[in-house]
Amino acid sequence: MLMMVPPLAMCPSSSWGQSARPTGFPNSVPVLPADLDVLVRQTGQAAPTRAAIGLPSTCRCRHGFPQAFALDPLPAGSGRANSGLLKLTCPHLVNAVDDLEDDGGIVTFNERLAVCPPDGVGDEERRRLRNSAAEAHTVHASMRRDMLSSNDDLEALCSKLGERGAEAFLGSGVAGAAEGTFGSDDGVAGDVKCLHAWLADYLFRGLEGDSALLGSAVGAELEMRGIDLNGTAACNAACDPCFKGSNVPPPPKPRNKQRLRTGKEIARRRRRREEEKARNM
Repeated sequence: MLMMVPPLAMCPSSSWGQSARPTGFPNSVPVLPADLDVLVRQTGQAAPTRAAIGLPSTCRCRHGFPQAFALDPLPAGSGRANSGLLKLTCPHLVNAVDDLEDDGGIVTFNERLAVCPPDGVGDEERRRLRNSAAEAHTVHASMRRDMLSSNDDLEALCSKLGERGAEAFLGSGVAGAAEGTFGSDDGVAGDVKCLHAWLADYLFRGLEGDSALLGSAVGAELEMRGIDLNGTAACNAACDPCFKGSNVPPPPKPRNKQRLRTGKEIARRRRRREEEKARNM
């Protein structure tokens, strides 16, 4: 179970670039400069600070550090668009979810979301899980459209992704899942794609009834594996910017870089090149 812990007093903050876009994600609070120092320590990268716009209001780890961040989908000056609105950053949890995915967790959760077997076993659980996942996709798509509703944002997005790509981007769900694969009570919910994103969704929206059942199920699976979602007695070294010495563990390797060669990514890049070529003709 998650617990609420007040933020700790941290070392003086460095000057990181930060998005000025307000966070509108459910149950989120603004990011403070000290939180950005933690984000850099957790990820080993300064670039995510330009997109960080929110933290879960409902929980921090036992040491008082944020475990996930809400992201600006189109941070000014970064030259990139973030398909996912949430980023799981707690190294303790990221490594645990990495292991879960490596052990076939994505396949397992896709099976749990699939349409019910002929014997009807697990019918009610699957229905609730599938509908909750579809609702989460809808929430993420709605938030993305709300944040990128200005003409300047839409023009920048179309310039970067093309008109078709921009519309697909705006309508995508959790972890950038393509619209049309969200599923519902009468069909398959599609590929969960990234268990890290679903756990982050739970950290933000997990206190709202059935609104984050899939992320809650991911958390429950981790707990069955002996993982404490609130952290361990010594895991603060991976998050505390003040912690120095040779015992600081390296940050987890970004999984998104390992997914760049997937079929969907190749198709998206090919479509973007074709649209750019058509505009230049």
